[in-house]
Amino acid sequence: MREIKKIIWATDGSKESEEALNYAVFLTKKFGSEIIGIHVIPMPEKLLYETEFQNWTIKVEENIQSKLTLIASELTSQGLNFQGVVLKGEPNKEIVGFARREKADLIAIGKRGLGIIDRMLIGSTTLRVLRESNIPVLAVKKRDEEGTVDIRNILVPLDIYEKVDSSLNYAIDLAERISANISVVYVFKLGPFFDEIPFSMLEDAIKGSSNKLAKRVEEIKLKRGIKLEINTEVIRGISTSTAIVDYASNKNANLIIINTHGRKGVRRFILGSVTEKVIQESTCAVLALKP
Repeated sequence: MREIKKIIWATDGSKESEEALNYAVFLTKKFGSEIIGIHVIPMPEKLLYETEFQNWTIKVEENIQSKLTLIASELTSQGLNFQGVVLKGEPNKEIVGFARREKADLIAIGKRGLGIIDRMLIGSTTLRVLRESNIPVLAVKKRDEEGTVDIRNILVPLDIYEKVDSSLNYAIDLAERISANISVVYVFKLGPFFDEIPFSMLEDAIKGSSNKLAKRVEEIKLKRGIKLEINTEVIRGISTSTAIVDYASNKNANLIIINTHGRKGVRRFILGSVTEKVIQESTCAVLALKP
């Protein structure tokens, strides 16, 4: 059974990072974790030792530390273990490096919306953390609804032609701890000329994929010796990432768990780009991990 003992919460003071903290708190209550909140003051390394900038960062650091202390006080009153740390430097490098030194089990970080500027911001920090981190990264968008976080429905996109099971195994461990449902999907990608393929051939191909997906999941369950009910479904779409995001929205998924990449070479980068697009476009939280 996987344990989440230490969570790094990366904050920049945004609403999205506040939401990431809500998810960190949810998991902490389930796993008895420790949360370390870190705020990185963006600063080029060559300016770190300039007196003028040192004086400026002292004031900024005091303000940030004050906010982290308030959060610590609130969470401590709930019986949770929290500490805040302020760092200086390049945010993605500091976050990943700190998580590595602390031997953390998870990084929780906010992600922006769907606009062009938001996507640039996602790429600047969250996706860089995703690319560089060796531990799972939970990317969280601000929810429209109010209320406490609750993860009831977990969606796991799976490639039936890639023998990588880490995302599903992670989902199983999490679902068993928090009593959540799991749905596993494979995206049958429709090419530009799919409408010219005879309907019967297309349906046979999808049926074959469905059987492979169900068999794959059953093999994993048998190997682990679990009786957890897992729904499997083959969905079709021209865009793999869009199909996953739309399915998650239609099925009210609270969390998508996906691998950052699978195959080596060119296929590795294709799958990696799908993961990045899912993170950018999904309205629900996405937990990405390396195989």
